[in-house]
Formats: sequence, C-alpha cells, structure tokens
Amino acid sequence: MNKLLNIALLLLTLSWVSCSSSGNDDPNPTPNGGDGSQNLQTVKYTSTKEDFFNPERGMYTMVESNLTTPLSAARLNTAKNAKESLVQIVYYLKDRRNQALSTADLNKITTDLATVRQAGLKAILRFAYSSAATEPDAPLNIIEQHLNNLKPVLVQNKDVIACVQAGFIGAWGEWYYSTNGLNNTAARNAVLQKWLEVLPKDRCVQVRTPAYKQTFTGIAAPLNATTAYKGTPQARIAQHNDAFMADETNMGTYVDVAKDKAFVAEEALYTPLGGETARPNSSTPPSRGSVALQELKTLHWSFLHDGYDPVVLKQWERDGVMDEIRTQLGYRLVLMRGQYSTQHAPGSELMVKLSIYNIGFAAMYNPRKVQLILRSTSGDVYVATLPDDPRTWKPRQATTLTAKVALPGNLPAGDYQLLLFLPDAEPSLAARADYAVRLANKNMWETTTGYNNLGVKIKVDATAKLPQSTSNIQFIKQ
Repeated sequence: MNKLLNIALLLLTLSWVSCSSSGNDDPNPTPNGGDGSQNLQTVKYTSTKEDFFNPERGMYTMVESNLTTPLSAARLNTAKNAKESLVQIVYYLKDRRNQALSTADLNKITTDLATVRQAGLKAILRFAYSSAATEPDAPLNIIEQHLNNLKPVLVQNKDVIACVQAGFIGAWGEWYYSTNGLNNTAARNAVLQKWLEVLPKDRCVQVRTPAYKQTFTGIAAPLNATTAYKGTPQARIAQHNDAFMADETNMGTYVDVAKDKAFVAEEALYTPLGGETARPNSSTPPSRGSVALQELKTLHWSFLHDGYDPVVLKQWERDGVMDEIRTQLGYRLVLMRGQYSTQHAPGSELMVKLSIYNIGFAAMYNPRKVQLILRSTSGDVYVATLPDDPRTWKPRQATTLTAKVALPGNLPAGDYQLLLFLPDAEPSLAARADYAVRLANKNMWETTTGYNNLGVKIKVDATAKLPQSTSNIQFIKQ
C-alpha cells in the first residue's frame, strides 16, 4: 500500500494535478506564471514517513474521571511523547444523578482543561452516569440541567475542545441500557438539542450511530461541500464508533450496513469520525489488520483509541499495519512542489503557488488559518493570512494553493525566508507551535515557531522597477 502511495505522489509531482477549487489553473504552468511579468522559481520537496505530533488527529489516550482526582499532567506528557495530540476525558457523574453540578465541580473540569492546554493537547469530552449496564443513569431533567451548568465551561475552553460526544444516556453514555427510560427518540433528541445549544457553534457533537443523526435532522442524505461548515445541526453532528470492526454491524452501529457505511464515509469528509475497536466477547477472534486499515481509509477516520481493544490492537501490530494507521489517521499533508516569484520590490507582489497532497484518511474538521510568513535575516516577521480553508483539503486529493500577496511599501530591501504557517484559529493558541500543523516533508518543520520553512529565498530590491500590487492580501509586520 505504501508503494502505491509513493507511486501516486511521484506521478502527482510530475504532473502537478490540481483537485481543489483552484482546479482551473493550468496544471503545467509556463515559467512566467501566465502574464509574462514575473519569472517563477520552482522548488520540489521530499516527503517523510516519520510519525510526528499533529493537532486534532491520530491515536488518542483515554482518561476516566469522577471529579475527585485532577487530570494528570504526566499522563498527558506521556501521550504527547507518543505523538498523540488528543485525550478523551470521560466524566462519570455518579454522585450527581439528582443534583446540579456545583461551582466546585465546574472549576475541577476547568482545571483539567487548563492541564490539557498546558500540555499542548486537545480533549474529546464525554459525560456519563454509569460505567456498567447494571448502574443507573440520570433523568432527563438532570441531564439538561447539567448541560446548562456546563455551558460556560465549554465556551471558555472551546480552544482545547476538539469535539464532544453526546453521552449522558445509559452505560458509558452510549445511549443504551438506560434505567430512566431514555433509550428512545424523544430523549435522545432532547439531549442532542441541548448539546447544540450549549456547545460553541464551531464544534461538533458526535453521536453513536448514523440513525441518531438522521432521525434528529430529518435528513437522510450525508453532508456535502455545500451543506458542510454552516453551523447548522446537520453540519455539527458527527459520528463516533466504539465497536469498530467488532462484527459486520459493529455491534448495532449499522442497520443497513452498506448504506450506513456510505453515509458515514461522506459525513467524515467534513466532520470528525473516531472511536475504538471492540470484540463481542472474549472468544471472538480479532479483526485482521489489512481489513481494518482499508476500513479506516474508506470511512475517513480521524482518531482511534490507543488502549482498546488491546487484543485487536495487538493483532493489527502483528499484521504490520499500525505504523500506517498511526501516521495516516486524520489529515497528513505533503508539500510536493512550490513556485515563487523571483523579482520583488517594496509594494510589489509576491506570487506563490503550492501543490499540497493529503495522504491521510480524513481532512481537518475544525477551523484553521492559512498564513504565509516573511522573515528577514534580522528576525522581523511579516504575516499574510490567506482566504483558503484547509478543511477543504480532502484525503487522497491534491490541492493547488495560489496566492498573490502585496509586500509592504516600506519593506526594507534584503533577503527573506518564506514559510507556511497553519495555526490554530483560536487566538489563545495561535502562536503555539504544538497547535500548528506540520507538513510531512523533510527539513521543513520549525519546532519553536510551528512554521513550515519553504526553503526559498525572497529577495527584495529597493531599486527594482515593478508594478505596485493591488492585492487585498497583504503582509503585515508583527
């Protein structure tokens, strides 16, 4: 499979095929960039198979909490050292089945999320009242009260929330085995509606089966490029699967297996899909790695639990697929080629054309910025924010990123480095390297800044006679 991928990357490098919204560009551009006014230099880049840390994707660690013991920073640092950027926190509210969450409770959750932030990870949140089918959950009015209690915490800490899972109802919050009669459509819809009210609009809530989403929205068709990212219930409800590869239906996840899988595969191009493996019982043989790998790729998984089911995961290790799973869950972006203008003066235009290929299983699912960075030899930094949305860089597709950026009129002459920066959209995290996206290329990543160094020198000549740029995209000095 890796050989086929390498061949595909080679062919794409040679032809520079574009599959993005910029697809009308000439796939074999002339050296002068099309208008004869600028010569372009071409740089080809080398990919890497290295497993490295990247935000909001990959294997994740899971922590259970009953709000008595604070989240362990050491546990999160261990996960980060294992190249894991996500932690699932399952809060069991067993002592709060008949009462509101107190200020002390909310402060403990806030402290946990501060620990997540300090570690440089993001959280997948779930709340439940029972960790066994024989334990009680809570009545609907308490669930709704708890969600209202949680709203300020969710809003305050959305920067480190990757997504949430609907939870609350039944054992493990998986919407079954309810002792309060909540495993029905009305109760599930009420919980989901409340989640959509209290959760910031640019975050998704995952539900356990495709049918739960379809029933709530009344829409049988999956998301597409037109309906995604709109902040609607359809755009914000995603899937988690905690019985991946357990059996044909994934222990009831699917009803019409082929139809439901097709729905999930399309949905997960725009929303996060994740979960864990399982076996129906201890005598069931684990699924085979090759089959699981293809399923993860086809369904576009973004993240997978690193600890369950251990028998299944060990089998996949023996089958030799875990390295590929670890590196390709979610997005994985390879820069294949770049073209850059060669003549620049203060106030003139910098032209950039990048060919990026996503070799991952999925795409990004939360908002993220795309920025070009100019850095002088003295360390001055200029930033240009591009209008592109990296969530549209879909798996197994190439994207051509084209930009014409105005240089400042007072830009000092000299040599500048050009870098690509994909920072978190939240201001609290935007300057942190551990929340920026790293490209899967050799000799490019800067660990302290989170920049991807494009390896090209931009020379600015104050005496050059060049037209002044009219672009509304401009480099701004920081």
